[in-house]
Amino acid sequence: MFERDLPRMDDEVMLLQAIEALLREGFDRRTIENALVRYAPIDLDLFADCLVKALASINRRNAISATAA
Repeated sequence: MFERDLPRMDDEVMLLQAIEALLREGFDRRTIENALVRYAPIDLDLFADCLVKALASINRRNAISATAA
């Protein structure tokens, strides 16, 4: 019988969008990582890079919103 690897979540854009959505909903890093790893295997280096980008993006949006108010 053949063994197949599980499909990996290695699309950077999709992973970044998923992380941003979960961060906006108030989930913390550990919860997001656990949820995504349970969904599909992910490259943890890619996850870390996307998390940094997502946090920076959210911080930029918050700063822009604060200055516009």
